[in-house]
Amino acid sequence: MNSQRILGRVMTWLLVGLVPICLASCARSPAKPAIAVGEANPTIVVGDARFEFLTPSLVRMEYSASGAFVDAPTAVVQKRDWPAVQVRSTQKDGWLIAASSAMTLRYRLRSGPFAASNLEVSWNDPAAGAHVWHPGDADTRNLGGLTYSLDNISKANLPPGRMDLDSPINDIIPGIDVLLPKAKPGLLSRSGYAFIDDSTTPVWNAQKTWIEPRPQPTGQDWYLFTYNRDYRKVLDEYAQLCGPVPMIPRFALGPWVTDFNFEYFPDSAQARQPAFKRYDQQRLEQELARLRDDHIPFDTLVLDFAWHNDGWQGGYDWSPLIPHPRQLLRWLHSRGIKLSLNDHPGYANTDESILSFKDSHAPEVLEALGRPLPPKPSFDMDISGRWKFSADPHDQGLDHRWFAADHDDGQWIPIRVGMPWQDQGFKAYRGVAWYRTSVRLPAKLPATLYLTLGEVGQTYRIFVNGTEVAHSKVQWPRRLTYADITPYAHAGRTNVIALRVEPGKAGGGILAAPVAIRNVKPPQRIYFDLSNQRQADVFMRYLHKPLMQEGVDVWWVDGGSGAVDMPGLNKQLWTNKVFYDYSLHKDGEPGVAQRGFILSRYGDWGSERYPAFFTGDAYSQWPVLAYEVAFTVRGGNMLVPYISNDIGGFHGAKIDFGLYARWIEFGTFSPILRVHSAHANPREGNVRMPWVYGSQGVALMKKYFTLRTQLIPYVYTYAWQAHKDSMPILRPLYLQYPELEQAYQHPHEYFFGKDMLVAPVVDESGNRTVYLPPGEWIGFFNGKRYQGGTSFTAHYAVDDMPVFVRAGSIVPEQRASDYSDARPLDAVILNVYGSGKGSFDLYEDDGISLAYAQGQHAQTPMTYATNGDGSHQMVIEPTSGSFKGQLQARSYELRVHAAGKPPSIAINGKDAGRWTWNSKDATATVMLPRQSIHNRIVVTWP
Repeated sequence: MNSQRILGRVMTWLLVGLVPICLASCARSPAKPAIAVGEANPTIVVGDARFEFLTPSLVRMEYSASGAFVDAPTAVVQKRDWPAVQVRSTQKDGWLIAASSAMTLRYRLRSGPFAASNLEVSWNDPAAGAHVWHPGDADTRNLGGLTYSLDNISKANLPPGRMDLDSPINDIIPGIDVLLPKAKPGLLSRSGYAFIDDSTTPVWNAQKTWIEPRPQPTGQDWYLFTYNRDYRKVLDEYAQLCGPVPMIPRFALGPWVTDFNFEYFPDSAQARQPAFKRYDQQRLEQELARLRDDHIPFDTLVLDFAWHNDGWQGGYDWSPLIPHPRQLLRWLHSRGIKLSLNDHPGYANTDESILSFKDSHAPEVLEALGRPLPPKPSFDMDISGRWKFSADPHDQGLDHRWFAADHDDGQWIPIRVGMPWQDQGFKAYRGVAWYRTSVRLPAKLPATLYLTLGEVGQTYRIFVNGTEVAHSKVQWPRRLTYADITPYAHAGRTNVIALRVEPGKAGGGILAAPVAIRNVKPPQRIYFDLSNQRQADVFMRYLHKPLMQEGVDVWWVDGGSGAVDMPGLNKQLWTNKVFYDYSLHKDGEPGVAQRGFILSRYGDWGSERYPAFFTGDAYSQWPVLAYEVAFTVRGGNMLVPYISNDIGGFHGAKIDFGLYARWIEFGTFSPILRVHSAHANPREGNVRMPWVYGSQGVALMKKYFTLRTQLIPYVYTYAWQAHKDSMPILRPLYLQYPELEQAYQHPHEYFFGKDMLVAPVVDESGNRTVYLPPGEWIGFFNGKRYQGGTSFTAHYAVDDMPVFVRAGSIVPEQRASDYSDARPLDAVILNVYGSGKGSFDLYEDDGISLAYAQGQHAQTPMTYATNGDGSHQMVIEPTSGSFKGQLQARSYELRVHAAGKPPSIAINGKDAGRWTWNSKDATATVMLPRQSIHNRIVVTWP
């Protein structure tokens, strides 16, 4: 694909995503007269139906009862201007028959909306005969799609069998109580077709430069791809239709580490505990410095909840744990570390608070949203002190009227609020318990009184002066509740308040402030509907821009399926778009462009435009690791090349070292390598840090994080191919071998790029059965030769894994360093493997800007061949193209992984001089001195 074509595709994507005002403004076009019988035209209108052949093998099918059709882009479909396709159509016996060179469509005239009885599309497969598709057909041979996330998956809800191809079963995502929907069919299918229903997706209004719902009723707006087994074709056509995969920042391919996974409330009893005070900026810097001192490379630090105040109540002020955020950011950036912050824009099925009223940004945000500041209470009595506690193991308190004002609580035990009773001497008690306090109210009271409780764990009943009082109900993650106690409060007297509490997982008791009596209700939450243009702008400009200006590099969009309220719009997709588009502005400043990158959950069709997808909160179990391998590989079926799993699992403290090691090994050969868990807090420390496992943990992480960093030139080149050629980085075997039956039988193996095959160890035995496709293969770690077309079983030590390279391949690396860009690419390590033929076009650009879309990038073609006489030739061609900051000279270190020691090596026809041979791993190493990147270099050996 040439640079002009690439530029055209990228600029089309950017225009749709960033400056859509230049798109055609007409969202709906009136019906056009039906074409004449026999006319060649790719667009055919018959009554209330319109058919557009976008390519010979891709057809759009619309039905609109009003006879008006959509011509504008939608939130999913971007491209509307397609080259003309030759289509012949006729009307015969009451049917429209339209045929391109690849398919034939038949529709019964004047028969209404599309159905199996009035519409069919047929095409011919030279290897399998004719295919016919009807609306509603179930594709039983589809190769799988992606679910919204893998939240809460464990052995208990994984699909049966060992193939891990189906969606998780009965996976209720905790807290939001949402059943994880089954994955839609993906683009790749052995049936040879893919179907997209875009009927309800909002359309683009160019005058408003924003989306709007489709007028009701929405009608039908469908796309059918036909491709037989040409999987690359459907991926390319989908990328044209819905937008290409953008280039990501180069640093995102380096390792990531996370910390601060806990809630922080500045005024809470928990925050005053010594362990919480010590888990701060200084400790964080010490841990990161320790990774650097141990020479464990990483590029990005992710801070979870505790970077800000007020936990799930929503905050954008730095917590006191990070007293000097600008200093922290300078410290990080001076060491080559990017910073990503966790953000919660809204979970599905909840009334999550997005911004606490206590946050310093709240006043200006409310003003920008046109909302008044909440009234301040004129009566505000803190009643957090002098509470008493009594366990009620037999649940007799109600019968014995423990709530009564005259109940004798003299034997009850003083208890503090702000932490569970389990932390106050009742660690093992999980039954019902009671809290009581006495409060003397002034003689003159306001007209209304509300008892406000910051959090009670988990359910409770409340009594005031012996009478039960109804209180508000909230769903996680909201916690604050209140009760109108006006009718029950006695002015000028002592009032008795009692709570009957049933504990939850977080413990029991009054867990958080405020604990107060006030004369105003708690205000309604601050929430943003990101499908509202004004609210989306306020959300990003007032809350995120200041942090980006301080130096925050990446947003981790944790949630988002509850942040949008527009009919027909995938909530997660649009949330991802809002964050991603804003991240395209350096420091949040319009006009200063940079590459976007976020971490978010999956938003269905169109998600490839907003990388990357993180899979959520899974359990730390061997079957989950296996499922994640198959799932991540399957991402290529949806053209989602950047998938990030929590390496080590989310739910699981200090896991078995074998499981920890295998997850890191898989992560090294994943699109994104990111360690994370729920266990990075003051009580447990950060259990994913390598020293938790002693020297073997440090050695393992150093080995694989170093390898990942060195492989970035290889991976980054395939990131370019994901953008340019719509090919994923992780490729299922059948994407390379669509005609090979064995390629469909090994979902836990994959190609890493074109020439490396990876088969992660996914059970505790350390044994692995590996299938190698036809050809000669070489062990990446041991140099062993294998003949393909068959399977073998081997045992792999805990720090080893099955990775193979196709004979004839070229795998470039960079030198070991602390992070991906610590050194300029002025020295490249080139590995060539065995005998055969191979090529590699090393891709380079500035790694961060959008200049690649304007042709500012470079490629260095390389070829390797074994000749008929057994001699070998490696050629490095002159570099073509340029970009800002490009090096004009470099050296190479050529590593020849050969069956035996070469008798001699020549460079450009002259003896190479000194070179080395390592008999242990059968590798010859020859240094190619620094020279112009525009020189042609030929290395030969017998």
